[in-house]
Amino acid sequence: MTVAVRFRRHLRRLLLLLASCCLLSLLLSAYFLFTNSSPSMQLGQSPEPACSQPLSPYHQLPYPYPPNPPHTHIHTDPVVLVLVESQYSQLGQDIVAILESAHFQFRMEIASGKGDLPPLTEKGRGRYSLIIYENLLKYAHADTWNRQLLHQYCTEYRVGIIGFYRSTENSPPLLKLRGLPVVLRTNQALWDCCVVSSSPLLHLTKPGTDRGALPGDDWTSFSSNHSTYQAVLHARAKEGAGAGSGDNPGPGFSLGLQATVVQDMGLYDGVRRVLFGQGLGYWLHRLILVDAISYLTDRKLTLGLDRHILVDIDDIFVGKEGTRMNAKDVKVLRVMGV
Repeated sequence: MTVAVRFRRHLRRLLLLLASCCLLSLLLSAYFLFTNSSPSMQLGQSPEPACSQPLSPYHQLPYPYPPNPPHTHIHTDPVVLVLVESQYSQLGQDIVAILESAHFQFRMEIASGKGDLPPLTEKGRGRYSLIIYENLLKYAHADTWNRQLLHQYCTEYRVGIIGFYRSTENSPPLLKLRGLPVVLRTNQALWDCCVVSSSPLLHLTKPGTDRGALPGDDWTSFSSNHSTYQAVLHARAKEGAGAGSGDNPGPGFSLGLQATVVQDMGLYDGVRRVLFGQGLGYWLHRLILVDAISYLTDRKLTLGLDRHILVDIDDIFVGKEGTRMNAKDVKVLRVMGV
């Protein structure tokens, strides 16, 4: 065998080995490219529904966010301050009923027009872990002194605020909250409420969609161009109304859907908030309220996920004739192994 023949054979093997390495490299690159990409970008998959799409980078930040600054005091009593319109207001009673059913300690006060507050601290310790306003406007329209005092307390003791806004016949179609980069759109009829799956607020509430019309036509939705606001509940407006009619809802909101509950991550002024665009007549709002209390208090006030069911069977023995059980029925059930 001549040297030339040997050289050709070695060259052929070398070329074949190089080709195999190139092919293997292409296969590995394709594998890592498609496995590390987001599901919505993979081939053959349809994008997620708008209500479950990621809203902004902030929902992936470590909990709790924003982190406590070095000077922040976190010694607060596990008590909720509830500021109501009157002692007999329906929404105020609904809020108190939920707090009582969850065995959360609270103190109820009548919200004044100027925003006057009860003492918030005692011997260097925060007296409240959360503040709830039955009327969001009482918070927004508080005078400068009381609002600064409240914000200082919330930032130093890491206390959140929950506010409710209920539209009336006299409510303007668009309402801008003083001092906050958020716009309210009032008196709307909405459909198909959807829980945003990427919201870090969720604890008891599960992502999903409640199909059909929402009760009432006095719903308020929120929109903002600041990334601190994230939608928690979305709903669809009627054709030709709402965010689907050409508005720019901002990076934290989905086009064509109205945000009926939003959370403020505290990136604008250091205060975390959750805002509701209706009362507690809608069942999902009750669940979201419990989750919001848990989230804003950093799980100081929270409910566990375990549930115990008590079945009371007395009625089948003392019910009216024809439905109550007798000795013969019990013997039959015992024979059947029930």
